[in-house]
Amino acid sequence: MMLQLIDKSKIYFYLILLFVLLSIHNLNFNNFLSNFFKIDKIILKGDIEEKLNDEVSSSLEKFYSYSIFLINSEEIKNILENFNIISEYNIKKEYPSVIKIDLKKTNIIAYYYDNNQKIYIGENGKKIQKKQFTKNDLPIIEGDVDIEKFFELRKELINNGFKLNDFIKFYFNKSKRWDLVYKNQILVKLPINNLNYSISLLKEIIEKTNINGIEIIDLRINNRIILS
Repeated sequence: MMLQLIDKSKIYFYLILLFVLLSIHNLNFNNFLSNFFKIDKIILKGDIEEKLNDEVSSSLEKFYSYSIFLINSEEIKNILENFNIISEYNIKKEYPSVIKIDLKKTNIIAYYYDNNQKIYIGENGKKIQKKQFTKNDLPIIEGDVDIEKFFELRKELINNGFKLNDFIKFYFNKSKRWDLVYKNQILVKLPINNLNYSISLLKEIIEKTNINGIEIIDLRINNRIILS
């Protein structure tokens, strides 16, 4: 009877010892996995200048404490969306601990002033304020600036073979009508409606008419062209 009691005590002891050893082993193993898969490098690639690279890198520093398995790409996307100059990005995980992000800048297509501050417009439709931009052939938008209406106009111009920098200025009137200043200083008055037809007509006038000496092309009245 005594022998049986001793044997049971040994069994319990060995079971407890085994449990402790397994717990320690699992704890070390979990710590190993946690450290092994912790993000230790975020690599940015693309046509971005050093200052922007630094700003994006700084905004992503918090992810260095994340496990690569637990990181949510949406969290990274939300941060990248705050940089209006960025038009495209592609996020890739490289196990065990590297995040690679390909970035692409938007093209700047025009600018306007808001409270004496110069605001650029990207091809992605976003407003860009903190931008040192030296390109000198950008057109300016004046009047009641409406970005959505401007992109509608831009689409029609491109569809009819124009480039935005064929024009110096776009003026959006309170009547929701556009006046354009062509690159040789000709003022073009467009109607409120039939925008595509009017712009195609403008293209034909420029290509087939001697516009030297013309100061105004008025297309506001249906079926009538006024050159002065």
